[in-house]
Amino acid sequence: MKKKLCYYYVTILLTLASCIGIVSHTNAQAFVHPGGLHNQADLDRMKAKVAAGAHPWIDDWNLLITDRQAQKTYKAAPAANMGVSRQRADADAHAAYLNALRWYISGDTSYANCAVRICNAWSSTVNQVPTGNDISGLGGIPVFDFAIAAELLRVYPGWAPADFTRFKNMMLNYWYPLCNNFLVNHNGSCISHYWANWDACNIGAVLTIGVLCDDREKYNQGVNYFKSGLGNGSINNAVPYIHPNGLGQWQESGRDQEHAQLGVGFLGSVCQVAWNQGTDLFGYNNNRLLAGAEYVARANMSLDVPYKTYNNCDNVNQNYLSINGLGRIDDRPVYELIYNHYAVIKGLNAPNVKKMAQLLRPETGSKDHFGYGTLTFTQNATASPYPPSPIAPAPTGLVATAGISQVTLNWTAPKDATAQGYKILRSTTRGGNYTSLASWSNNTLPYYKDKTAVNGTTYYYVVQANNQSGTSGNSAEVKATPIAGEALPTGWSRTDIGTVATVGSATYATVGANTFIVSGSGMDIGGKADSYSLAYTGAKGDFTITTRLADVDLASGGYKWGLVMRESLDPGSPMLTVNLMGRQAQFGTRLSPGGGTTWQLGNAYTWIPVWFKLQRVGDVFTGFQSPDGVTWFAVGSSTLPMAGSYYAGLAVCARTTTTGKLNTTYFDHVLTTGK
Repeated sequence: MKKKLCYYYVTILLTLASCIGIVSHTNAQAFVHPGGLHNQADLDRMKAKVAAGAHPWIDDWNLLITDRQAQKTYKAAPAANMGVSRQRADADAHAAYLNALRWYISGDTSYANCAVRICNAWSSTVNQVPTGNDISGLGGIPVFDFAIAAELLRVYPGWAPADFTRFKNMMLNYWYPLCNNFLVNHNGSCISHYWANWDACNIGAVLTIGVLCDDREKYNQGVNYFKSGLGNGSINNAVPYIHPNGLGQWQESGRDQEHAQLGVGFLGSVCQVAWNQGTDLFGYNNNRLLAGAEYVARANMSLDVPYKTYNNCDNVNQNYLSINGLGRIDDRPVYELIYNHYAVIKGLNAPNVKKMAQLLRPETGSKDHFGYGTLTFTQNATASPYPPSPIAPAPTGLVATAGISQVTLNWTAPKDATAQGYKILRSTTRGGNYTSLASWSNNTLPYYKDKTAVNGTTYYYVVQANNQSGTSGNSAEVKATPIAGEALPTGWSRTDIGTVATVGSATYATVGANTFIVSGSGMDIGGKADSYSLAYTGAKGDFTITTRLADVDLASGGYKWGLVMRESLDPGSPMLTVNLMGRQAQFGTRLSPGGGTTWQLGNAYTWIPVWFKLQRVGDVFTGFQSPDGVTWFAVGSSTLPMAGSYYAGLAVCARTTTTGKLNTTYFDHVLTTGK
């Protein structure tokens, strides 16, 4: 029995020793070079496909060679402190990358020499850890991109070993400390303060510096932070919630769609670098990045997605999906990488990512992403045809809504997602003689506002869909007749509250379910005394006023708009307001005459159009906001024993008392209920 136990323990020890040896060997294994965004097989595939004139590679190559940053005459602008302009540093990194690609694919060494000049200029100039207002965080973008560019360029024999060594020393001594400090300290902020894309670029920077400099510790730091870092760039925080349908809500989806796609792109590049080193971050936690990318792609095509309220340590109160940046396909060329890995290489279902890749094909570059993924990541022509779709079907569900001096067009977002954009046609006669109002192929949002319409004229509209294959037929025709604004309706008046530089104005029309256009200057809705333009009606007892803040014409540099209830028209009167200042929705309360105003915060990223509602029940006043006028979220609530008779209305403030400029705001769907 003792011999058996002894043999058992010896076997365990030998197994552990063997495992330790395997782990040690794995940690010490050599890095793959080139092994940034592209390995040797990737580069050889691009070169061969372009030489053969094969689609879709040749289509993207023909775009790349026209990029101003892909020219061998490009001049870098290095700075000792990269923080002087991280944006210019990143532009130089893009130029180095694109010129290195042009050299490898074409064989023309003059492009490689341009890339070398860019990298050498920076490595011979930088002499400090970068500083600047937005460097500790966003400085990770140019560091990540320069590391990728240098990893590609290292295969060029014309880059002198001493110059390459100096470049790596710049990365290790000056730029790595910047990125490392951000991931470790986050500038002393609470851990969820920074958005996912801030962490993501720094994860990519430290991981790729590890590859470039053959530094396993830094590479592992990037890998580990992606998996389990505390900040929002780690994958479980970047995709904080998986909905029952499998879509992974992105951390910035309540902020805006541009930044949501930015984070997807950064983490996609992180995963690609790791993949080329034999580490599968793409598949980590049940392909969590794919779940997030599918969500972001679907949302950006104006298709329905579920949403769960998101908040952080700054109380951003993101209660619904943001409409800002929705539909843009001109600035985030990040989907070919993700599509080709998950759908083509791994054979996984990625319908929304696939559709976005098709809409963007062939990819261009952008200021934050290298792009040109149709050239660099396409695996085979069958999976990535060009053009990717036949001519899109004609749009459906077109509705024209007349307004004051304008007509708004909405139609149904096509579920097949084959339209890159639309063409708007208008006529003053039914059934034809259309003239073109607008045409675009860089946005999928099914929406257009005709601000050239003449009041009293009946217009007939049709919409066509555009894509790489051509233009669709016409939608069904719709008509609308805009009208001029008139005097305010019975029971309504307008006045300037407090001191203003320029007298305001207000007009009204029944279109748009009661539209008020209010212009005003003034300094503030709030503080100890108000200063703004107010269109108002008398109210008694329990009362509710609802509106959609539909549009604004800004003249001043500041603005605040919304709903108010106030005891009197005196500027220091007790009052309640739910309003929008910049992008912050807020509920304000002044409890006593001349007292200060206290604020409760709603969505920190609120974009127009937005619905507001202000309600009194007894002495309890509550402000609400909504994305659609159907689902409402409370912004704040206060108790104030206001007089039984008071005023309720629409407020516009230009946030200035010196210029006298008037801001003009369009309130529609204005509804009052109560006594």
